Amino acid sequence: MKGAGLKGGLNSVAESLRDNNVLVRLDGFLILYFGWLLFTFLYPFINESRDVTSYLLRLPFTSRHFVVSTLELAKSILPFYYLMKAVYFMGFSSSIALTVFFVLIYWKDLSSADELMARYFLSYLLCGITYVFVHVHAPHDVYKLDVVSPSATYLTQAEFVLPSLHNTIAAVNVITLWNHREKIWGKVLIALNSLVPFSTIFLAHHWIYDAISGFMLASVIGKATEGHRIELPEILHRVDPARMQAITLAGFALGGSLLLIAIALPKP
Repeated sequence: MKGAGLKGGLNSVAESLRDNNVLVRLDGFLILYFGWLLFTFLYPFINESRDVTSYLLRLPFTSRHFVVSTLELAKSILPFYYLMKAVYFMGFSSSIALTVFFVLIYWKDLSSADELMARYFLSYLLCGITYVFVHVHAPHDVYKLDVVSPSATYLTQAEFVLPSLHNTIAAVNVITLWNHREKIWGKVLIALNSLVPFSTIFLAHHWIYDAISGFMLASVIGKATEGHRIELPEILHRVDPARMQAITLAGFALGGSLLLIAIALPKP
C-alpha cells in the first residue's frame, strides 16, 4: 500500500510538471522569490530608512532581561532548543519551497496556488515598502547576543525585522494550507509553519511585536486575496510543455546560482 501511495504521488508530480498551468505558476513563484532576493541585494544602496528601534524599546517585553531570559529558557530545555533551531534554520526559503511544492505540484490545487502567489506578492511588497522607510533592529543585534543570524548573509538584512516577513510568510502559508489540514502533509506543514514565531522569539531573532505584526499583516492579506484567480493567456496554453519545462529549469538554475551567491558572498 505504501509503495502504491508513493508511486501514485510520484506520478502526480510528474503529471503536474507536464502541465503548463503548473509550470507557468511555478515560474511566477520563482520570479517573486528571486525578486525579493534582488531587493535584499539592493537594499544597502537605497537611502537609509529611519531607525525607530528606540521607540520599540519603550514597550513591554523588549528589555534585555526578558530577551536573555527567554533565550536561556529555551537553551535550558535542549530538545525544545534544538527543535526551535531546526524550525528557524529550515528557514524562510524552505517553508516557501515546501508549501509551493505541495500546494501547486503535489496536490495541484491551482486555486490555492493562485491565492498563495498573490499573498506572497503582497507580503514582499508591503514589508519591503516598510523597510525602505522605517526599520528596527533584532533583539540579538540590540543586546549583542551571540546567536547565528542569517543577516550575516545576503539572504536578509539586519533591518528586515518589523513587521517580520519570516512570520508573515509562515502565517500566509498556514492560511493557505488550512484547506488541506485533513491531509497528513497538510498537518505537518501547518505544524512547522505554526512553530516559526516561537522559534524567532525564543532564539532572539525577533521581538514579540514583529511576530504579532506579521500575523496581523498576513490576516489582512489573506482576506484581501481570498478567491483570487489567475487566468493564463491562451498563448501560454499552446506552448509546448517541453519548452516550458526548459524555461522553468533555466529559472531554477539562475535562481539557485543567486541563492548560493547570497549565502556565500561576504558582506562588506
